[in-house]
Amino acid sequence: MLKRFLAVLALVAWAGVATAADIAVVYLGTDDCPYCRHWEARAKGELLAELKGSPDGKAVRFYEVKGETLRRPIEERHYPDELKWLGRKLGPSRGVPRFLLIVNGEVARSVYGTNDYERIFLPALRQAMAQKDGRA
Repeated sequence: MLKRFLAVLALVAWAGVATAADIAVVYLGTDDCPYCRHWEARAKGELLAELKGSPDGKAVRFYEVKGETLRRPIEERHYPDELKWLGRKLGPSRGVPRFLLIVNGEVARSVYGTNDYERIFLPALRQAMAQKDGRA
């Protein structure tokens, strides 16, 4: 009985990890970017609250990748280990703020700037979350 319980518990834990990796949001920014600071002060908290506040959003992983300065590109070394593949794929990146939607290990959407974040990125993220849940 205990073995069966532990097996079920392990399966549930594995399924939760697999689900969490299906959708990721990656934000690229720098501390000396005024648009990045504006997004971080206003919209970042709203995004994180939306993700934490919905069952679909809780499975989304959020990553913040920071470069040193606007004058230097964001490179693979700036990415966390689990996103090094993305740094290699994108190559050196100078445009910030940049928002990437990763679905099933592929870049589904990449936008620059806070206007396209609101206009393009957020609707794409919400649609991806709804499709994951089978609602769209």
